[in-house]
Amino acid sequence: MTDALVSTDWVAQQLGKQAVRVIEVTHDPALYRQWHLPGALAINWLRELIEEESESSGKVVDPERFAALARRLGIHPEDTLVFYGDQGGRHAARALWAFEYYRHVGALHLMDGGKEQWQREGRPTSDERARPEPSGYPMPSGRRPELRATAEQIMAGLKRDDLAVLDVRTREEYDGTDVRAARGGHIPGAIHVNWEDALNDDRTLRSKDELAALYAAVPRDETVAVHCQLGIRAAHTWFVLRHVLGYDRAANYDGSWQEWGNRDDTPIDA
Repeated sequence: MTDALVSTDWVAQQLGKQAVRVIEVTHDPALYRQWHLPGALAINWLRELIEEESESSGKVVDPERFAALARRLGIHPEDTLVFYGDQGGRHAARALWAFEYYRHVGALHLMDGGKEQWQREGRPTSDERARPEPSGYPMPSGRRPELRATAEQIMAGLKRDDLAVLDVRTREEYDGTDVRAARGGHIPGAIHVNWEDALNDDRTLRSKDELAALYAAVPRDETVAVHCQLGIRAAHTWFVLRHVLGYDRAANYDGSWQEWGNRDDTPIDA
């Protein structure tokens, strides 16, 4: 595995260290109040990571809101950030993607197995809310556009042979029998691999060899636009491709099917 993916043992050794921030991002932010890793901060993904503060758009927040989030958490640009979540870690991966997209200087990590693994191992927990001193985190001066795909880029790429689309929704969403937008189906030519297929039964990540076999049909020499419904599940697959398997051209299409399926100018196959 790569340095970006870390074990619970590694995280346990980092707790309390200066310039290391451990951050919980779960599907339900209320879970943080029940228990969390000692000293952990929390991000409300619905309110703080996506554009509309609702499930009507999965697009990344603007630089102003991103900087405000980092300041609220007391984060400094050089801090090491360790994200963890639940249910496979898709929301935590989305937070990591946002910080990488906005060029956070410090190291970024995702804890394998998330809250479930930490609890299974009987590690210490806390129900005390962290109250960090707000920081002066600067407004991002740049972005990493290669990490993000747009609808326009995908439509242009469909006419060429240098872009692959990876759909990580369920088979029913891909086939159009589970419709979650104005139109159902999939982007023409999209490869389908359910994001959860990358996980073991205990929600830890499968071995590198198993993952390489799972994504064998995904070309390494093309830009890979990964999407789901809101760019959340896709962020997890993006992490696997980029940080575990070394796909340098993997990008998260954060608009995802919420955008593609609701537009009237985007091609769809069913």
